[in-house]
Amino acid sequence: MLAVASNSKPRIFQDGRDMAINVVLIVVLMLVAVGATGLCSFNPGAPEQGPVQEVDAKTFLELESRAVDFPVRYPEMPDGWTTNSARRSMIGGQPAPVVGWVTPNTGYIQLTQTGEAADTARAEVDDKARTLARTVPVDGTEAQVYSSDDKDVRDLWVVDASDERLLLTGAGDDSEFEELIAAAFAATPLAPR
Repeated sequence: MLAVASNSKPRIFQDGRDMAINVVLIVVLMLVAVGATGLCSFNPGAPEQGPVQEVDAKTFLELESRAVDFPVRYPEMPDGWTTNSARRSMIGGQPAPVVGWVTPNTGYIQLTQTGEAADTARAEVDDKARTLARTVPVDGTEAQVYSSDDKDVRDLWVVDASDERLLLTGAGDDSEFEELIAAAFAATPLAPR
């Protein structure tokens, strides 16, 4: 009887080769169905440099200034700097606004503002391990630059501005980091509306 039961199974379920053929057919049918919707595309080759999508970071920071107990600043950056991201992070259980810029040299720098102590802010801005590598004087204050031996971990610039801490990271030149820090210091703190 057992032999009769195995002979009555459809051919499609007899061995691993049949299963592999079925998986390939399902994947092909899925790709055809998804491709027909027009909601995806396949563009082999290098990505094209399209326009950077600009966000209204000033309005975002004005709103964030209502939710925190430290001065929030909006650095007015010169032409060539484009704000392309704005979001809320948490440091020390408190809101910490984060704004990112695409720099004139197609780099990217993000600025996080917090009222937490510098050591707490540095430890909680992300989970990357860094050590103090150097200090850089910027507009009468010192920026501490923390680095890692891991090439995938970007430097973190920490500036203690008495009532707030500025944390900067990204892929930019030192001069761009310094320019953003100087602009933040020059900016008048936003008044909550």
